[in-house]
Amino acid sequence: MTEQQTRTAEGRRSVPKPRSQYGGAIQGSGAGMDWVRFGGVMMAVLGGFGVIEGLAALFSPTYFVTVGGAVLALDLTAWGFVHIIIGALVLATGLSLLGNAPGWARAVGVGLVAINMIVQLAWLPAFPIWSILLLVIDVLIIYALIATWNAQTER
Repeated sequence: MTEQQTRTAEGRRSVPKPRSQYGGAIQGSGAGMDWVRFGGVMMAVLGGFGVIEGLAALFSPTYFVTVGGAVLALDLTAWGFVHIIIGALVLATGLSLLGNAPGWARAVGVGLVAINMIVQLAWLPAFPIWSILLLVIDVLIIYALIATWNAQTER
């Protein structure tokens, strides 16, 4: 063998450490954790959509079509604030699922997404197709967070 073909200890490629040794938040691997990551990313996207939807209701009230200017006894300004607050909470919880505390973030995420489903049902008369799309995304997120939930593996 020539010197170029000989592998020494210094010449070996290093194998990256598992994520848990770097202090990564999501422990474990496999399809279960992939669903949690999917749920976290979708929650972040959904939260961003909620904030944008709230800002649109605040700054462009004629963008949404309503009967009598109200959606379930609230004007569009109030619904704008509701969407901004819920959207920001969903966004923060989604990022937490990808960050330091996925155990508590799953439970909070399921609760917030369920609240978001109720808000989208109430918002249905103002923007029906968009609300239905977000309801479908909400169902996917809840499935992603609950389907692989094993209380014994949570910290």
